[in-house]
Amino acid sequence: MQRRRLVEPRRAIFVGAEGDSERAFAGFLQRCCDEAGLHVHLDIRPGTGGDSVSVVEEARRRLERHPARREFKHTLVLLDRDRVNQDRAAGRDAPALAARSHLEIAYQEPNLEGLLLRLHEGHAQRRAAATSAERELRQVWPEYRKPPTVDQLRQRFVVSDVRRAAQYDQELRKLLNIIGL
Repeated sequence: MQRRRLVEPRRAIFVGAEGDSERAFAGFLQRCCDEAGLHVHLDIRPGTGGDSVSVVEEARRRLERHPARREFKHTLVLLDRDRVNQDRAAGRDAPALAARSHLEIAYQEPNLEGLLLRLHEGHAQRRAAATSAERELRQVWPEYRKPPTVDQLRQRFVVSDVRRAAQYDQELRKLLNIIGL
């Protein structure tokens, strides 16, 4: 009689995403995990956009309604760093709400376009201002259109691009550590 091989269960990680662009980036990371043979499932839940507090509130609502919420090894939300000071000045504190909601924040520095810019070879240490990040990204990726799709990101980048950028980006490094990349 043959023995049945046990299949390692996937580690489930809840990812609250601001919108379609962040959802695509998280989907790209899921594909990287799959290609690396990692037993990880990123349960990506898109938000409705808005300020950082709105994104955290939507992630919290989606997490609370999720039938498998107790099975998640990590719960996190992707936020653009450039909005935090603006939100605090308006009396809205996304980090405090995230902490109360048991959500860890993974910041995109200064936003997703700035992060995608640094994934390009030779640009890992580049720091674009939030106001110019999309324009600078289009200089190295003229075909870029917002929101990108998972397939567009996969055609443009590989896991080594993400790891190279993470050497110079503490938040990206934290995100990769959480998912195991």
